[in-house]
Parts: sequence; C-alpha cells; structure tokens
Amino acid sequence: MIFLACCYVAAKGYRGIATSRIEGYGEDIPDHMLTDPARRKKVNRMVFLWAGAAAVLCLPPIGYLAYILADPDRQLSTPALILLAVYGLAVAVMGGYPLEKIKSYGDPA
Repeated sequence: MIFLACCYVAAKGYRGIATSRIEGYGEDIPDHMLTDPARRKKVNRMVFLWAGAAAVLCLPPIGYLAYILADPDRQLSTPALILLAVYGLAVAVMGGYPLEKIKSYGDPA
C-alpha cells in the first residue's frame, strides 16, 4: 500500500499538480508560493523526487515478501519482522516529507 501511495504522490509531482489547490496539496501553501512559477516547479519536483525515492525503497521488502511466500514452510523471524516494520516506517516518513514541508510553507513563522 505504501508503494502505491508513494507512486500516486510522485505522479502528482511529476505532472506538476502537487501544488494545485484543487487536485493536489496546495491548500496549505501561501499565495506567494503558488503565483511564482519557479517556486511551484521546485515544490513539484521535490514532491516527485522524495515520493519517487520512497516508492523505489518499497521494492526490496516486496521482493523479500515474494521470497517468503514462495515456500510455504518458510517463516519470517522476529528480528526480520522488526527490521521490516522500522524500514516501512522510514519509507512512509520519507514519502510524507514533502507533504509536511509544503504545510510548513503556509506557517507564518
């Protein structure tokens, strides 16, 4: 699910609509960021790169899952399960970073 969500967000950044107030995440961006094309392009590129990198980082756990499911007698050890949980959390944070960064542009501080 994280992989699909990251791909969706990266696609919005690639198409340049991540900063759109209607289709994207622009409701938290101040007007001066939305009216400047260079800044809009920079934010969209940031969304594309971070979410795309997070999507790529989802591929090794998917491969490991396929390895585990290929043999019905194979079991997932507790340390591997903990490592996958921490890794998934890190990937989710990485995928959500640009969206949180966009929200910080709207803060008056």
